[in-house]
Amino acid sequence: MMEGRLPEGVGLLVTGRISAELAPCPAPRRCVVPMGGARVVAGLALALGACLARPADAQTAEQPNLIFTISGGVLEGGSLWSLPRQLVYAGQNAFGNVWDTAALGRRLHTGFLATVTASYFWTPHLGLNAEAGLFGLESVSACAPVGTFTPTPATNNQNAQACSRAQGANLPGDAEGFLAGLTYRFTTRGVQPYVRAEAGGALLGSSFIETIGDALVNDSTVSTVYLLADENHKELTWMASLGAGLTFPLGPGYQLRLEARDIIIALPRPNGPATDTARIANDGALPDPPIGTRIVSVPSFTIGLDVVLERRRGHRY
Repeated sequence: MMEGRLPEGVGLLVTGRISAELAPCPAPRRCVVPMGGARVVAGLALALGACLARPADAQTAEQPNLIFTISGGVLEGGSLWSLPRQLVYAGQNAFGNVWDTAALGRRLHTGFLATVTASYFWTPHLGLNAEAGLFGLESVSACAPVGTFTPTPATNNQNAQACSRAQGANLPGDAEGFLAGLTYRFTTRGVQPYVRAEAGGALLGSSFIETIGDALVNDSTVSTVYLLADENHKELTWMASLGAGLTFPLGPGYQLRLEARDIIIALPRPNGPATDTARIANDGALPDPPIGTRIVSVPSFTIGLDVVLERRRGHRY
């Protein structure tokens, strides 16, 4: 009898893939398993291990997916409006009403901003963001006489005093903005350059038209002189923002954000001088000019802290 010959028995056959005979081996004979079947089983084990390991190899580092940002920065100023000739009521004399003429203006000066932003990236590069912010739009008024003011001893030359007080006066102003838009980041790991665009509405906290000056009429009386009034103060406007910046990873869950922005906002301005002289002189009406809108571009620079609330693991394919 030849060694290694297996008697007839029960066998298992998978056609074309695995063939191995399973049969009882009577003692003391030895069983010899065909080497071809062992190679196939080993190959299947290696292939299964490779398949299980492949998703981990194809995955990349985690990407910030949901981000909350607190930012602060500065706003640059610029010219807002000017009126070369505005009549200012000075009183009456023997010949009738007396008027002075003043050149008025307003410009924005450097201010501050603070914002909170939420960003959600539904793709690795494109995200939706919503922002609420306080934009400091402080301004400086300007007043200069055109010619000379009429001497008014009875009121202690109040027009001259008021114009002098209005010249260079710092005036508070702000816009509470609520914006939404899109952010596109060029990379998803490490230092991430990005651009974003937003638009929305804003509430204006003060007038950008009203120009006044206090005058000491006598030893105990201070009079407020309206060089230009804004009785129908506009409170709601629109604004937009275009920005570009970089984010730098600081550690698990945090990023540093640097951004340059151009804030575009529609602010009220006088379209011309107040001309209702009859009501101003006879009825004591305030000098209300016709109101228009000027679209102002306000450059800004901000620095912010990102808190990464959710991360998503990306893939190379």
